[in-house]
Amino acid sequence: MQRQFMKKHFFLILFLCINLMIHSQPSEWNASKTGAWRFENHLPEKGIKLRNGSLSTTDNIAFKKNIADLAAWFHQNHPMLKNPKGYDLRALTTYVWSDYTTVTESEYGIPASMGFLFELFDEKGGKWTVEPPQINFDINATYGGIGGIYFTPESIVDDGSRYDLTLSKKVDEALRNLTQYFHIFPMKETIFPGVDVYTMHRDGWQQNGHQTIVVYNPERPNYWLPVTVKEMADAHLAYYSLIQKREIDRMIYEELQKEIAELSAEELASPAYYGHNEHFVLKVNGNGIGLPIMRFNPAYWDKSLPISAIQFLSFYNINLTPEEMDEQEQRSYPAYPQMFINQMNWEEVAKLVRREK
Repeated sequence: MQRQFMKKHFFLILFLCINLMIHSQPSEWNASKTGAWRFENHLPEKGIKLRNGSLSTTDNIAFKKNIADLAAWFHQNHPMLKNPKGYDLRALTTYVWSDYTTVTESEYGIPASMGFLFELFDEKGGKWTVEPPQINFDINATYGGIGGIYFTPESIVDDGSRYDLTLSKKVDEALRNLTQYFHIFPMKETIFPGVDVYTMHRDGWQQNGHQTIVVYNPERPNYWLPVTVKEMADAHLAYYSLIQKREIDRMIYEELQKEIAELSAEELASPAYYGHNEHFVLKVNGNGIGLPIMRFNPAYWDKSLPISAIQFLSFYNINLTPEEMDEQEQRSYPAYPQMFINQMNWEEVAKLVRREK
């Protein structure tokens, strides 16, 4: 029995190893074949529905036009999009707002996401169309450029088991308040007026970590605002104090109160950073350890412009080194997303958010 078991698993492991070797072999790409550009606007014709109303037809039409103009600008001004070679270039855009999104004080410009997909040609005449290499960026996004928010609580079903349903509006407001916070990479440099670069250090604090590149109007107030530990503590208290029906929820609230009581007045007044070695609920500190926590500044928006105007762009850059790009090309495909970032004319991109539309 033991011998049969070993034999069975030997062949299973052998099969997996062979399969891994086959699929780990580099693909042969046809980098000389001329490709084509196409733009897919996935913004719905009738706009989107919000809890506090619907996006007007006029705003929706204007925004779709601005998005199409933005895609056309990249097509005409970025060499990898103007003359695709080795791939078809597919550009597409979608809304970020959903049926479950409420417009908050910090949200004004319509948010969306745009992506450029490199559909690579292979030597056998095929093309990579399912999740090909791609670069994406956000338009009018009020969350941090890392791609996530600070507070992500468990899903709560509104069935009255966690809190009194008469408090639903307050719970919704408290939760929405908490989800406005996000952590950011440390600031590295301003490469042009209106283009800031934030870098996550790695490999012993070298300067080649992942980046967030923010494109904004430098004539406007700061787009992100730092928050204090006390602000984070108050926001947590407002949320957890409402969810008290289960014993575990009451224990969490008591733990939160205990954690806040341990903080000195000096730390409560300090800028908040993500992470705490001892706290379970309030995972922030005022000692400058970790990533700084921010929220979007409502005053940044130029409200003399319609909500369809493009006022803010944020790009995520994996920031490969030349050595890493060579290694990636040898093992898989050319690092087209990184090449796209490296060949960007950021001085010209910075002008995009100053267009009055």
